[in-house]
Amino acid sequence: MKKSARITPEAEKEICETIKRMAYVSKNGKVTMTDIAKEVGFSRPALYKNEAIAALYKEINETQNLKEHNSQTIEKLEADLAKAKEKIKRLEATLAEYDLKYVRWLYNATNANITIEQLNAPVPESLKTVTRKRGKR
Repeated sequence: MKKSARITPEAEKEICETIKRMAYVSKNGKVTMTDIAKEVGFSRPALYKNEAIAALYKEINETQNLKEHNSQTIEKLEADLAKAKEKIKRLEATLAEYDLKYVRWLYNATNANITIEQLNAPVPESLKTVTRKRGKR
């Protein structure tokens, strides 16, 4: 594209197409205004002054940022979900073991003539705790 004094509507259209093409072929989908200026032959300030070109440039770079951010967020959330599912599986297995242990202990306690009230009685305070309480009075 030849450099003219001003960006004409035809040149604006061609520059917009060039920006889209450059974004499509770039590795990360982003383009810089410096690269665009080199490609089309206009200065960066001239390109920024044109509303259509500046809007397209901003839109392309923001869209790519959102796509990258969303894909990274999705990957992170999927990893977190896998960890949470594994933790749930492990905790459910532990809970099942505790349920079996409770049934076994309850059976053994009732066979030893220990009542549920005796099993539910609070643990008595240790001698050390009782001594400390007496000293504070």
